[in-house]
Amino acid sequence: MLTSLVVKDFKGGKIMDRRGFLTTGLAAGAGAISVGVSPAMGQSPGKLKIIGISCSPRKGKTTYKALEICLEAAKEVNKKIDTRLIELAGLDIRPCNACMECKKGLKCSIEDDFAKLIPVLADKEVAGMIIGTPVYFGMMTAQCKAFLDRCGMFRFNNWIFRNRVGGALAVGSMRNGGQEVTLQAVRTVLLCHDMICVSEGKDTAHFGATLVSGGEGGVEADTFGLKTARNLGRRVAELALMVNLAESKRDKA
Repeated sequence: MLTSLVVKDFKGGKIMDRRGFLTTGLAAGAGAISVGVSPAMGQSPGKLKIIGISCSPRKGKTTYKALEICLEAAKEVNKKIDTRLIELAGLDIRPCNACMECKKGLKCSIEDDFAKLIPVLADKEVAGMIIGTPVYFGMMTAQCKAFLDRCGMFRFNNWIFRNRVGGALAVGSMRNGGQEVTLQAVRTVLLCHDMICVSEGKDTAHFGATLVSGGEGGVEADTFGLKTARNLGRRVAELALMVNLAESKRDKA
């Protein structure tokens, strides 16, 4: 049975999410729009979309909140930036079975909730993607791996993710809890799509945002980690704007 998918933006308005929970102050008043409806991405011409994917099996928890902060920073870079946050929690996304049906087009033989994500991820206006995952035993979650494997169809069909800016965010229970290994594993997949992977930007500039949830006060008290999340969002947005400008000049030449 397919479940309802909610894509969240930061444009304001009522909470339309049937789950009925509120997150941190950054999200207060944000709208939720169901995928599959024509105005789902609610985009005016000239906007650049940056999508965050929360790969935690738990709804509205630390990875989700870290991505909210990350995307809010991205949106502040320029008025052209529009952000969306997709939660995999509660969705039925099964592992890839390598049937290769997707080589025949943007379709999959597995009947689950991934089908709802295909038009969102294939949208030509998407300029950047930030993958966020908790760290489980030094690695990304099963939900993250299944999602990334199923995204193989976008490589097989004219390299749809190519030249998109990619970033990664990882939340561990302690500072040295496997975040960097997890980030590099996620980035490996993004590179296989010929995406442009960025660090979390200066002045730390390593593999992406690293946050700690296990300390007193949780992820909200991780000042350093939250800084890397904001810097990652800004860096993805900055480079997305640069790539878009270069492509516009090329098309006019």
